[in-house]
Amino acid sequence: MSPLDVVTSSTGRVLTEPVRHQIVGPVLSLRRPETARLLRRMRRHHVMPAFSYPWGSEQAYLELLGDVCPLVVLHVPNEVRDGDVESKVRVLSNFGAVIVLTSGPTDPARLLLAGAVNVLPHDLSPPELASRLVAERRWLTLSRSGSDRRVAWKLRHLPEVQQTSQRVLLHLLSSASRPLCCHDLCLLLGGADTPLRRRALQARIRRLDDRLAQHGMSLRRTSEWGRTTFRGIHDRHR
Repeated sequence: MSPLDVVTSSTGRVLTEPVRHQIVGPVLSLRRPETARLLRRMRRHHVMPAFSYPWGSEQAYLELLGDVCPLVVLHVPNEVRDGDVESKVRVLSNFGAVIVLTSGPTDPARLLLAGAVNVLPHDLSPPELASRLVAERRWLTLSRSGSDRRVAWKLRHLPEVQQTSQRVLLHLLSSASRPLCCHDLCLLLGGADTPLRRRALQARIRRLDDRLAQHGMSLRRTSEWGRTTFRGIHDRHR
């Protein structure tokens, strides 16, 4: 059976039709050569993109945050420790539904508790994996709430920022479903094995503060015991 895409008619009734385009958003990889092999196997089913992004990719985050109903796949190779994956799932789930594809033994319960909507072995047959991804998209579409539209509205009302790294940071801070601490941001913006240095994050935050101040905005934040927690954007004009 071919995977089915979910389409909502003008009457609100959910219809199904053959998939004509990918149904998941960005694929984040902790080891891209292994992920490339997976995507080649899945190509004929048209439910996943043709290429992956490395963890920490600014372009991947912009793509994720630009989706009204975001669904992201995190592909995890054998040698990555479960604790490292849990941390990544926990912070990534602030911005969309996360499906973890694993290539070795893992503890699904821990990843589900960390925020994943599903944990699947990547060696499922391509038709089965495609169908499971379609099912996740169907559930996500049906359960989508007004919060997605509110996030999209907030992003449209942010100031224009030309530098990609600053735009990504601004959108992350504006879109998170829960407060983000400085360690979360260092994890998100770093590489698969090495978080962004705290000093580098502080420099980005200072530049963003200056940019927001020009538009009558500021970051909501609290600091305690050496940890800064960000709680969104304050607009003095609203």
